[in-house]
Amino acid sequence: MLAKTFSATLRGLEPIKIEVEVDAVRGAPKLIIIGLPSKAIDEAKERITAALINCGIRPKSKRTVINLAPANLKKSDNAVEFAIVVALLKLYGKVKIETDKAIFLGELSLDGTLKSITGALPLVIAAKEMGFESIFLPKANLNEVNIIKDIKIYPVKHLAQFIALASGKDKKAIKPAPLRTFASQKQTYPLDFADIKGQEQAKRALEICAAGGHNLIMVGPPGAGKSLLAKTFPSILPPLTEQEAIEVTKIFSIAGLTDKQGLITTRPFRSPHHTISQAGLVGGGSNLKPGEISLAHRGVLFLDEIPEFSRTALEALRQPMEDGVVTIARAAGSARYPASFTLIAAANPCPCGYFGSKQKKCRCSPLIIERYHQKLSGPVLDRIDVRLHVDAVKLKALTAKDKGKNESSVQIRKRVIKARKRQLKRYQNTPYLTNSELMSKDVKHFLKLTDSADRLLTQATTNLNLSARSYFKVIKVAQTIADLAGKDKIEAEFISEALQYR
Repeated sequence: MLAKTFSATLRGLEPIKIEVEVDAVRGAPKLIIIGLPSKAIDEAKERITAALINCGIRPKSKRTVINLAPANLKKSDNAVEFAIVVALLKLYGKVKIETDKAIFLGELSLDGTLKSITGALPLVIAAKEMGFESIFLPKANLNEVNIIKDIKIYPVKHLAQFIALASGKDKKAIKPAPLRTFASQKQTYPLDFADIKGQEQAKRALEICAAGGHNLIMVGPPGAGKSLLAKTFPSILPPLTEQEAIEVTKIFSIAGLTDKQGLITTRPFRSPHHTISQAGLVGGGSNLKPGEISLAHRGVLFLDEIPEFSRTALEALRQPMEDGVVTIARAAGSARYPASFTLIAAANPCPCGYFGSKQKKCRCSPLIIERYHQKLSGPVLDRIDVRLHVDAVKLKALTAKDKGKNESSVQIRKRVIKARKRQLKRYQNTPYLTNSELMSKDVKHFLKLTDSADRLLTQATTNLNLSARSYFKVIKVAQTIADLAGKDKIEAEFISEALQYR
């Protein structure tokens, strides 16, 4: 008698329902898995056999065929093992509960323990969208998924628990997990803007970037504080909303980077080394894993010494910086990941770092300086909203006694949160969350300039030979400045400040 259960797998963030069919046919006793299983899934036969025996179930001495549909899709996710063993138990008459509206996820150990899986959160969300009413998954993944509503989540620690429930011996062996309400954790930061001496203009630029989600590049000599400013930047970002936390956790879950806490409630800060490959930065590999730009989704991607990164890796940032998503296409298939991040980049003015410096003489030739700057192409630079020169901090500022004049990160964050709330109100019922995400075609609809601001921008566009992309980026940065000032319209002074950052 044919037995059937359901599982699921992911291609990127795209869920695919897996139908598991099990039947006993004529032939020599053997367990066969068909439907393009990977080597890891094919090895699951031994794990499943051992797990059943250790739970007191002796596998039948029959030729048993396990089919994983759709047959044309390569299956490489071990999360399907739990669905296979449940289908076998149904074939043996050990399952008396209804399973047609349930989905099963989990990897088995030899003793029957269910091990945690990657991608649990997107799979639970997918199960709900597919119309399943309940999901059975490893208990180790519970903290990651028990925020999802409208689906019963059964955490299973051991296969014996499920057998007790399914056979009717213990109807309380596994209980649906209670729903957890979302609460953004109070984050403590090791660095605070109050401790940074000088660099008032840089602090202002970072506040604007935090409020509007704008990209920033800082150029300055070694020791000017570029890295310190970038590492302090997360302390002024607003907390993650529930929807943002789910988006971030889905990506980290696929990458296998969630911890015991499960749901990620703090904004990511990713700082890859300049030796990172293109695949490591944008994603890829045989399993189409997300890269650093997707792991920085709704957070910060900090590229220190950006000219030292490979040109191919930097050029691959073009499309994600523009669209907020990255599409990875390989021979094995394609995957699409969100990549809406704030880029904070730092660079020296030349390889030695002292071109234009008054403190130390530059040793680089004009040709070396030109080659150094050519690492960062014009199209990539054009996608960076704010460009800032960071001078070395003067001795007077370093030795001055702190009298509490420097604003703390908490004070700045309050203004940033107010500005973000204005943007959320402005873009309600749209996919936009911040000014930086606004597409050029919608700028004129949502953002209004005063007559004097419009004249100033028109004049500056002609005199500075701004590109069309730069024109709209100036408007979006000016709108963020207006949001920080609590103004609805973009005034000439806001355009003037935004132009300083081009």
